[in-house]
Amino acid sequence: MEKNTFKFNSNSSIVLIGMMGVGKTSIGKLLSNETLLPFYDSDNEIESELDLSINDIFEKYGEKYFRDKEIEIFELLLSKKQSIIASGGGSFINQKIQEKIKKNCISVWLKANEETLSARLKNTKKRPLLDVDNRKEMLLSLLKERENEYSKADIEIIVDGLDKSLIVQKILKSLEDYFLINKNEKNIKFKNKLKLPLLTSFSFLTYLE
Repeated sequence: MEKNTFKFNSNSSIVLIGMMGVGKTSIGKLLSNETLLPFYDSDNEIESELDLSINDIFEKYGEKYFRDKEIEIFELLLSKKQSIIASGGGSFINQKIQEKIKKNCISVWLKANEETLSARLKNTKKRPLLDVDNRKEMLLSLLKERENEYSKADIEIIVDGLDKSLIVQKILKSLEDYFLINKNEKNIKFKNKLKLPLLTSFSFLTYLE
């Protein structure tokens, strides 16, 4: 079967954002397979560079060290050619990283409700922020704390109750719509420029400034 090669007129990387357990890594790999773009996982890149698991990094160096390293990794990933990037759950909350993503990439929020996340994360031992007595309470707290920042993404995909293949198709369709809207907006702006009143050379330059 022919792959859905990425034919949109853009060199921007696609960054998947959202809570831990929402499926950014697995969806990112499938999206990479569909678009034939390379795939990177920011958490995996950090683990590979330090030769430590996320849990060990938090335990040995603390969260601040991890967040600083996260910025370094994103600067490296965004310097590469167009790709699919699965971000860590807290990446987009970091304002420096968010600014870089908003400026250079297309962000896709994979949104899941508390029930979906709780079911997926109930037995995990690889999430240092959930290494607490009341895991459900902490998860809800993180969800409420982060949702406002996640909502600043370019595209939102609700994943509750959907299988992975359908999620990927929804992302591809949303990307197509996103580029179409942006293209139309640019065309409208260009047409409006063509309708500018006749001005002298000096006043025309001043108007554009």
